[in-house]
Amino acid sequence: MKRTYISLLTIIGFAAFLAPSSAFAQISLGTAQNFGVLGGSTVTNTGATTVNGNVGVSPGSAVTGFPPGVVVGGAIHSNDAVAQQAQNDLTTAYNNIATTPCTVDLTGQNLGGLTLTPGVYCFSTSAQLTGALTLDALGNANALFLFKTGSTLTTASNSSVTVINNGGSSCNKVFWQVGSSATLGTGTSFIGDILALSSITLTTGSNTNGRALARNGAVTLDTNNVNTCGVSICPIITVNPASLPNGSVGTPYSQTVSASGGTSPYTFSISSGSLPTNLLLNGATGAITGTPTTVGTFTFTITATDATGCFGSRLYTITIDSPGCPAIILSPTTLPPGQILVPYVQTITASGGTAPYTFAIAGGALPAGLSLNPATGLISGTPLVSGLFNVTIRATDAAGCQGARAYAMAILAAIQPEGGPTLNFVGLMILTVLLAAAGLFVMNRLSI
Repeated sequence: MKRTYISLLTIIGFAAFLAPSSAFAQISLGTAQNFGVLGGSTVTNTGATTVNGNVGVSPGSAVTGFPPGVVVGGAIHSNDAVAQQAQNDLTTAYNNIATTPCTVDLTGQNLGGLTLTPGVYCFSTSAQLTGALTLDALGNANALFLFKTGSTLTTASNSSVTVINNGGSSCNKVFWQVGSSATLGTGTSFIGDILALSSITLTTGSNTNGRALARNGAVTLDTNNVNTCGVSICPIITVNPASLPNGSVGTPYSQTVSASGGTSPYTFSISSGSLPTNLLLNGATGAITGTPTTVGTFTFTITATDATGCFGSRLYTITIDSPGCPAIILSPTTLPPGQILVPYVQTITASGGTAPYTFAIAGGALPAGLSLNPATGLISGTPLVSGLFNVTIRATDAAGCQGARAYAMAILAAIQPEGGPTLNFVGLMILTVLLAAAGLFVMNRLSI
């Protein structure tokens, strides 16, 4: 058994040594680097917790337990512009790690007792740490370790992660991209930034030399120390203008995006979606040029990266019409937030063209449980999931001319009633009953 174990470590180390260069690329958190703790729905603390760096939440707004918790070298940001930008940057970093190729598949292997060299380690489902995990930086102060889990990350009580042979650096870059939720067991000593899609729980006495960053769910703390290792403070980088003009088929298009707040020079890239057909973005100047060839609504994100690797992004929508179409404007400019399992109603209207208008989803998607009425523009229903959702809605007038607007829609998580079950559970039971009733109805109809 011992011989097999040594062989496994040798294979892991050799595979990591042969890792592709992308495994050692820098991972930037953008303005999320300034946060020790960042939640999507809530941040809750019990006991004498110390957090180095900002504590924030967005799109939720509740931060509780400070005091007795203490924030050192930062401030509390409750769904303000700083927290919102940090969540946007966290999403970008999470997606960047998620698309980084694996060097070693550790699915089914407990991390306890392993010694790993720099590389990208993947678990198709959950990852478990029981005992000690050693990360050998091989004398490289810039060594990078990425861990990607398909679902949960869990550590047993008194587990630990340590870095050795790190070339004199006080810490190395260690990132844990978690496909659902992360839980650090009691007394765990942990290293690395946790980027979780759902929630993060630090149980009593667990300490981390790294950030706790949750995209959609809660961060729960209990007498912990959260330190940010290797802090590289990123400013808020703003991409301008706030919106881009629409265009027409056959008419030359020219518009330049710029960036501010960071260190020049900036580079620009399309980080999601695509430009209208035949338009190009100049990565050095931010110029969008070309002559559109296809009618439609195009939604995309432009990311500006400054000279230090910090970045900021903005979501844009451009509608390309046939020549002679007026500018069709959608209102409101933003959508109010909703809450999971609470009915939601909001109407989109259009102006500038020839009534009547029809409405459609041109990009992204509404949260599950909501729908758009194409004739009235009414968004209604009961949200079944929480999080931040990007959706582009297009209006088409009677002459076939179009306009669109990109929206960011926040659905807050359920609130757990004191002494009772969570609203999520209640909603799930209601949904189960409704689905069962629908199934009976369909069966009855089929039997007729």
